[in-house]
Amino acid sequence: MVRSRYEGARMTRSIAVVFPQWQQQYGQLGEQHAFTMFEHVVRSLTTISPLVEVEEVGTVVMAARGPSRYFGGDVAVARMLHDLCRVVDSPFGVGVADSRFAATAAAHLAVSRGTPCVVESAIAEKFLHALPVASLAHVGGISVDTVDLLGRLGLRTCEAVHGVGESALIDRFGTEGKHVWQLVSGAEVRYLAPGAPPSDFARHIEFESPLTSADHVVSATRLTIDALVAAIAGQGQQCVRILVTCETDHAESTSRIWGEPRGFGAASLAQRLLYQLDGWLVTNDADPDAPTSGVVRVEFTPLETREVLVVQPLLWGGNEENTERAARAAAMASAVGEHVQVTVPRWEGGRDVATVYSQIPIALVDLSDQYESERRVNTGKGVARDWSGAVPRPSPASIAVVPPEATVLNKAGVPVGVTGRHELDAEPAVVTVSGHTYEVMRTAGPWPVEERWWDARRKRRHVRLQLLVQNKRGVLRVFLMGLENHQWRLLARYD
Repeated sequence: MVRSRYEGARMTRSIAVVFPQWQQQYGQLGEQHAFTMFEHVVRSLTTISPLVEVEEVGTVVMAARGPSRYFGGDVAVARMLHDLCRVVDSPFGVGVADSRFAATAAAHLAVSRGTPCVVESAIAEKFLHALPVASLAHVGGISVDTVDLLGRLGLRTCEAVHGVGESALIDRFGTEGKHVWQLVSGAEVRYLAPGAPPSDFARHIEFESPLTSADHVVSATRLTIDALVAAIAGQGQQCVRILVTCETDHAESTSRIWGEPRGFGAASLAQRLLYQLDGWLVTNDADPDAPTSGVVRVEFTPLETREVLVVQPLLWGGNEENTERAARAAAMASAVGEHVQVTVPRWEGGRDVATVYSQIPIALVDLSDQYESERRVNTGKGVARDWSGAVPRPSPASIAVVPPEATVLNKAGVPVGVTGRHELDAEPAVVTVSGHTYEVMRTAGPWPVEERWWDARRKRRHVRLQLLVQNKRGVLRVFLMGLENHQWRLLARYD
């Protein structure tokens, strides 16, 4: 465990600020966009406490001891934070309690109340025990499978889980059982970071010339990140909380504490650095907090490490051979030259089949982490899987980068259109795409989409239509057609 100078001192009071719908509101353009937008909110909160912790987009946690003493109590600080967040166009909540788990739960409760939720120490235990067991997964970072098992055992509240006892939880769930006990008993420990001496794992890098691009900074620090993660892994540990500090040539700096319950890998840590810089290195003269120079120094200070979690081996033994092959192949392809860029898909959500998945550099992804890979491709991070107005599953096998124009005609040779009620004005009979003609066998749809109707510059109205077609040789295919501005286009094809 890497400890700060406040050896043995618990973060007895914590403040949490949550924006539960942030990912749904700002994640339509990707996870990076959501983090970039959230960085501006985090910077406004640093006027209350200079050092805050961001574990995921939409959640900020800070120690209450310093701000409460300076501003006159927990209630005063909570109200100040509440006033700062009012300018943000997203539901939010502010909570204060004796542990970060209880504070985050209180903040979620405050979202519906519309006022800050301050849990006094006298009722802290009752508040913690009254929380439903589902909050362990929703707020505490416990795996869904563990929480589901607790529920099937008849443990509906944190009080019931606390009654099981620490030894029983550890015997059944191991390291995660100990974490569950710390959450339900209010015994979780988070060591404070200000003034902490550099640990044995701390790393920093200095640049000869200032770097003004977030991507360039991340690329330049990648070897340092790899060395940091390797040093921690060499001791059988993994970093779960880390302080990242970036300094400019004009002595401007930004500091963030990032948390990752499953442990940071080199790719995930590089991604957090990109999020932090992408919201700070902005070219905006109207922003008084924007840096006036490029980054010349980046420092990583691990604040908390834990033993590497044990991974269940495969049924037939051995390691993830296919995963290792993919990682080696990607590394060999990237080493060919700078012109070769290897990317992997990430689920972003949305109604447009062309933007449902985005492509992110493989350097920001840990291919060996099966859990993260499945979440990245199947569900994203907090992004709604089922969108109203989206094309029903299964997803198309081939999506056109530049959709070609097409002609959809009825039996009389008249172009097929869509009425104001989003209904076909005639039954499609023939489709022509890139000089090839297909006979329409069946149709499904159309599915209308009206996006950003409140914005005159970005509003969009279009429909999608699935067609089962047959070519001259009798081969059947399924097309996904789109009609926008009175023009049909072939959006995708199903195999």
